[in-house]
Amino acid sequence: MSLSATKKVRDSNMELLRVVAMLLIMVVHANFRALPKPDAAAIAAEPTSAFLQFMSEGFTIVGVDVFVMLSGWYGIRPRLSRLSEMLFQVIFFGLVCLGIAFLISGQMPQRALLTVLMLNEGDYWFVKTYIALYLFAPVLNSFAENATRQQQELVLTGVFAFMFLFGWLFQSSAWILSGYSLPWFMCLYLLARYMHIHQPWFTRFHWKVDLLLYLTVAAFLTIVVFVMRHYNLGGLLYFYNSPVVVVGAMYLLLFFSKLSFHSRFVNWLGISVLSVYLTHSSSFLARYYDGAVRQWFYGETLLTFLFNVSLLIIVVFFSSILMDKIRLLLWQQLKSIRLSNKKNKDQAPL
Repeated sequence: MSLSATKKVRDSNMELLRVVAMLLIMVVHANFRALPKPDAAAIAAEPTSAFLQFMSEGFTIVGVDVFVMLSGWYGIRPRLSRLSEMLFQVIFFGLVCLGIAFLISGQMPQRALLTVLMLNEGDYWFVKTYIALYLFAPVLNSFAENATRQQQELVLTGVFAFMFLFGWLFQSSAWILSGYSLPWFMCLYLLARYMHIHQPWFTRFHWKVDLLLYLTVAAFLTIVVFVMRHYNLGGLLYFYNSPVVVVGAMYLLLFFSKLSFHSRFVNWLGISVLSVYLTHSSSFLARYYDGAVRQWFYGETLLTFLFNVSLLIIVVFFSSILMDKIRLLLWQQLKSIRLSNKKNKDQAPL
């Protein structure tokens, strides 16, 4: 199941964006989740390696915001069956990752059942926040589809100003800090709905301009943070609720929205792409993903490190996709059994 409202005919351009966004997220996690952010001393010792880390982050940090905005672009239409499928997918991969962790370590992880059910604080923060967004979607859709354009612009201006001031610049409100929150997801969702429905002037550039703006934002983040980290500053620019990151995510989304093609393979990948997050960010397996990256970073040459990490991302990505196809088959079997039981019950004599 994807993290957006499922359409009868999938737009391959946006499904490709979904795939790209997940790859960006995997790179982000292989960068400043697995590795420390270079400080002044690290930059002085290894300037090339540090610059490549900042460049990697500058181009990939938009991934999470893009994922949420994709849902807002089409609008989530909540259904109990879709929510049930999402929860089944989470539990399925929780059990798969638990089994893999057991095979690796030879022992059962602590709080395993709670972890599978996402009941620990650190388990799948994105999924839990997205589920809350999913449940709020009818309210957000009603506002986006019934409020006037001027009302939406006023609300969006106000809430983004609030988020940037209290959740990003001064970080004075823990409940919206850094963009890891439902209110921030709601803001991104409404922004994407507004852009898609009303197509304001800043969304009507040629696709080449959109791509150039995204690349400019990435280059800006790379250079500015690289300079600021000489003084151990600049980390704020990488937050999900950073205005620079939002602009980058907007124009990457707009660039892909203006492409037009159809690919069954891309759509086949896109429908299962959440599985990649559920695998490499699992509380059972994330330590192994991050640990391999750290080991290569400190123990290999730069080129060998880049090759190993690229190979790791490719293997985890496609292994997760293939595993999700098994999950889809199981889900279809469960649906068939349920429908069969319901049919038999309806046909049973009184």
